[in-house]
Amino acid sequence: MLLKLKLFTFNISIAALLITFLCLGSQNLDKRYSLNLLVNETVELPSGFIIGIAFTFGFLTGGISSIFMINNKLSSKD
Repeated sequence: MLLKLKLFTFNISIAALLITFLCLGSQNLDKRYSLNLLVNETVELPSGFIIGIAFTFGFLTGGISSIFMINNKLSSKD
């Protein structure tokens, strides 16, 4: 259980760092797009920010799903 908690904390912290660097890096981009959701539209965001958020969300969900798939026998050996 402790191994899963360590991996979960590491995954969340890396995703938070990715989002922080992404926000800092996309401050002065000129070309901006808005996403058309079914109900509403988002504010205009840089295209790199949209792609970066999608990458970070995929990294986060993939990491969390792999943590949940760890066998309990493996984590009890620690």
